[in-house]
This record gives sequence, structure tokens and C-alpha cells, in this order.
Amino acid sequence: MKTSIIRLFAAILVACFASSIRGETIHYDVFVTGSGTSLVIGGYDDDATTATIPAGQMRVFGGEVVGSGSASPYQSASPGEPGFRAVNQGSLNNPALTTPANVYTALPAATPLTFSFLPITIGSDTRNLFYWNGAGSVAFAPVASDVTLDLSKLGFGGWTRGINGASASVISGTSIQDTGSGGAVHTHLFTSIGSAGQAPDQGFYLYSLQLEMTGYTSSDPLYFVFGALDPGAIQAPFGNLAEFETAHGLAEVWVEDNLAVVPEPSSLALAGIGAVGAGLAALRSRQRRSRQKAGKNLA
Repeated sequence: MKTSIIRLFAAILVACFASSIRGETIHYDVFVTGSGTSLVIGGYDDDATTATIPAGQMRVFGGEVVGSGSASPYQSASPGEPGFRAVNQGSLNNPALTTPANVYTALPAATPLTFSFLPITIGSDTRNLFYWNGAGSVAFAPVASDVTLDLSKLGFGGWTRGINGASASVISGTSIQDTGSGGAVHTHLFTSIGSAGQAPDQGFYLYSLQLEMTGYTSSDPLYFVFGALDPGAIQAPFGNLAEFETAHGLAEVWVEDNLAVVPEPSSLALAGIGAVGAGLAALRSRQRRSRQKAGKNLA
């Protein structure tokens, strides 16, 4: 019996790792809830309307900015990335909607969920923004000072906050959204990446956010790996879209393994095989919409 459980657990690990390399079209919003005085982070699947909070929380999210030509920065497609979600207590207690259920508490009503950009240290470099061109082994490096990444909230009360290749400190953002009467949040930001106001180099950009809310300790650092590409003119070292997607998955795995603290399999096993499967699948899945949908938004 013990041997069978071990084999099942190993199979789950292999399957989840394989799915991360292939890349997923599942779109995960950043899911935020509470545990005592701590903010807890998971992933919310917009299409399935379900939330998953893996052991060790979810720390790495992906997305894309897309563009055409070189005249302007690349931007995330509608409805925007990254997205943010919080739900009411009834949804947190419903095992069909939140995994695990009956564990976490809803956020307080009418309270701003805010963010700050965090610096990242890789080797001897500390920056708010890193880049990897996708060639060879994953190797994120600093970018030029005129490379910028902006987060924007559109509509009434909209705002833009950004970082660039020269920034290397905690940079205060602003309110993502106030919670509703049951503690819910649902909003999407738009990401824009450019180089001196023009198109950025195609490849992968890495930045980090910390979420904050009055009455809670700040979240652990969250890492965002955004691919930048022109779907109609993919640049070397990528020969096609599939190669770009594979590299995107490898970049996220590298961030998980080198920057985000991921629980060891032995500790994950304590949560139960079912929870492990769901948690790892969410942790390794890509937070992004399909390239086909992104292409349609560009048309």
C-alpha cells in the first residue's frame, strides 16, 4: 500500500512538471485571502471560476505583452494581465469553488488592496526588472535604464505605476481595488513593456510585487514572468510560437526553483495526495491566455 501511494505521488509530480514545460492556456488571476493576520496567495481560474491555494501558496505567475512592429511598447491583451481576485466566505467554504475549503477567511469589506514593486536579487545584481532573451539556459540579467514596465488601471480613477532598468528599491504602488461588502475583489491591470517608448526586445521580463492590506502582514514576494512577442514576427532564438512557449515555461520553472520558496514533496504530502495534485498543477500552470486570443485582440 505504501509503495502504491509513493508511485502515485511520483506520477503526479511527473505529470505536473510535464504540463509546466508544455505551457497551459489556463488563465490564473492572483487569488488573495486571509489566514489570521496574514495575506495568503493562490490562483483563480477565470474560466472555471475556481480558486486553488497550494501548499506554500502560489508565488509565480505568467502573462504576455504583445505588439506589432517597433513603433510602440507591447501591451497585455484585454481584459488585461495580471488579474486579481478575492471571494466571500461562502465561496471559500465551498469545496467546489475553493481548494482547500473551510480553511481561509474572507478579506474585510471596503478595504483597499494595495501593492508595491519589490527589488529582486539575482547573483550580484539587485534590480526591479530583469530580462532573459530565451537562448540557452535560463539566465535573467539586468536591462538598460530606458526599458520600462508599467502597470495601469484603466477607467475612472485610473492610474499608472512603473519600474525601469535603473530602479532597484521598494517602489510604492497604489490601490488595486477596494474590497466589496463580502470582501470580494475582481479587477485586471494592463501591463506595458517598452524600450525608449518603442517595442521591447522579445523575450521574458521578470518583476516582483508585494500585496498589502490594513490589518494584515504584507504578502510574500510574488514573481511575474511576462513574455513579450510580436506574434506575426517572432524573433530569434525562437523559430516558432511553440519554442517561445516552451522557453516561457522554463523561465517560470527557473523562478520557482531559484527565487520562490517551494515546499519539499515530503511536506506537500502532508496535505494529502488530492491537494498535492491540485496545488502543483496550479503552481506549475501558466497564467496566460492563448496566443490565438491575443492575436485576435491585436487585429
